[in-house]
Amino acid sequence: MKKKNKTILQIVITVVILFAIIFVVWSSLTKDKDKVAQVGDDAPLFELETVDGKKINLEDLKGKGVLINFWGTWCEPCKREMPELERQYQTYKHKGVEVVAIHVRNNPQQIKQYLSSLDKSPTFTVAMDNDNLVTDAYGVNPLPTTITVDKDGKVKAKHTGELSKKQIIEQMESVKVK
Repeated sequence: MKKKNKTILQIVITVVILFAIIFVVWSSLTKDKDKVAQVGDDAPLFELETVDGKKINLEDLKGKGVLINFWGTWCEPCKREMPELERQYQTYKHKGVEVVAIHVRNNPQQIKQYLSSLDKSPTFTVAMDNDNLVTDAYGVNPLPTTITVDKDGKVKAKHTGELSKKQIIEQMESVKVK
């Protein structure tokens, strides 16, 4: 009987440990999803430094539609969509649409060098996410990722991957104010 009790105790301990491991893994996989902005949520507010040393604050853009484009100088799809974002921004900025391009690694010199290599440097805001706090709040992965925020500050859409001209126009149309 003593040996049987010992075996039962070992089984119970093993089951408890397995459940604890499953709970810890499940919790770690789902906890971040609760914090990440989803379509329909209030857009997480942020204040970031721009490449020209100014500050950009999402709250200051309330009342306008905003395309937040997360990008990197090493990201080829990001580089391909940047000129089209600029072309469409020229059309839609008069319709209450702003573009904020957020570089996910803070290297101002690299960013400035890349921007100056373009045929036409963007006239929209280019900011840096020094601590990746904004990138994490929006659940950005992979690059490029574009978040569309309406005039009321709600996340209207999230697109991962390179945007085509048509998709950029659709996103800007969906949040234009005028």
